[in-house]
Amino acid sequence: MLHPYLESGVAVERQQQILDCIRANPLGSYVLSGPPGVGKTTLMREVECVARAACPKNFAIYFKTAAQYQRETTAAARGDYVPGLIKPEVLADSNHGIRWGAYLDDVDKISGSEFIRLQLFDLISAVCEERTPETQLVMSTNMNKAEFKKFFGDHIEWRVFKKCRWVAIERQ
Repeated sequence: MLHPYLESGVAVERQQQILDCIRANPLGSYVLSGPPGVGKTTLMREVECVARAACPKNFAIYFKTAAQYQRETTAAARGDYVPGLIKPEVLADSNHGIRWGAYLDDVDKISGSEFIRLQLFDLISAVCEERTPETQLVMSTNMNKAEFKKFFGDHIEWRVFKKCRWVAIERQ
C-alpha cells in the first residue's frame, strides 16, 4: 500500500523516511508540506487507507479540499443543508467511541475571509481537543511553516503544530 512514487521528483530515501513514520503511527496527525506535484494529496489518501486498516471499526472520515470545506461551511451558514459537513460541535460531542479522521487538502487555498478563518479555527480547535479515542488531523499545503503561521495566525498555528507532525516534502 505505502510505497515511494518515483514520478514525484522527491528523493526515494526521503519518501521512505516519510512512509516509515506513517507506518509507525498510522493514526497520527500530519501536515504534508511541499510544492505542487510532489504527491501530498496521494500521500493523504494513503494515510487514510492505512488509518482505516489500523482502526476498521467506528472510524468516521471527513476528506475534503479546503475549497470544498469553505463552500460547504458558507452554505451551512446560509441555512442550507449540507450532507456530510463536519461540524466542530459534532467532534466536541464524539467521546462515545467513534474515532474521527479529518483530512483537509490544500489548506493554503482557503480565502482570507474572517468568517472562514473563524470556522477553520473552530474546526481545528475541536479536532485538536484531547479525547479518547484521539481525533486524527491530516492536512496538505504548499506553504512552509513560516508561511503557514503568517497566513493562519498564532491561534491556528499553535494548535496545528502542537497536534501534528510537520512533514516537508521537497523535490531533489
